[in-house]
Amino acid sequence: MKKQRMQLIARLEDSAREVDTAIRQIPAAQLKRAPRAGEWSLHQAIAHLRDTEAQVFAYRAARILKETAPPLVANFDQEAWMRAHYTRGEPIQKIVSEYRAARRKLVKLLRATTDKDWTRYAVHPEYGRISLEYIALHAYNHTLEHLRQLLDAQEENLLNAANAR
Repeated sequence: MKKQRMQLIARLEDSAREVDTAIRQIPAAQLKRAPRAGEWSLHQAIAHLRDTEAQVFAYRAARILKETAPPLVANFDQEAWMRAHYTRGEPIQKIVSEYRAARRKLVKLLRATTDKDWTRYAVHPEYGRISLEYIALHAYNHTLEHLRQLLDAQEENLLNAANAR
């Protein structure tokens, strides 16, 4: 497998660990508080990260690798999914644990591939052909997006603590 793809797999693993580490630095009350009206709390964002990892990225990758013809995949309506499945009281460490399990599944699938497999694809109703490589990169970027939210919260806490003196 190309070095670039192996590095992406390593970054997928590392970023999942970083989410786990970052979440432990944020107080529970802050996790549940939405930053602004109409926005998701960090708790919701991490539940979304877990759900997308399992229901979208790992699921689509498995189908691409298992099926001989390019599978047709449905659009993932994150708002509808959140309304139907989100539980405010779900423990954050359970969410993170399930997210990391889904990420391990994706990583295991990717590690077992050849370079040719990375060009295999599914057909999405909005995006058209989405290759295995696209899914891997999108999963990584999606993690970074939500990790950034966690790190921003950490920065805010440090600044507030330093200026509370």
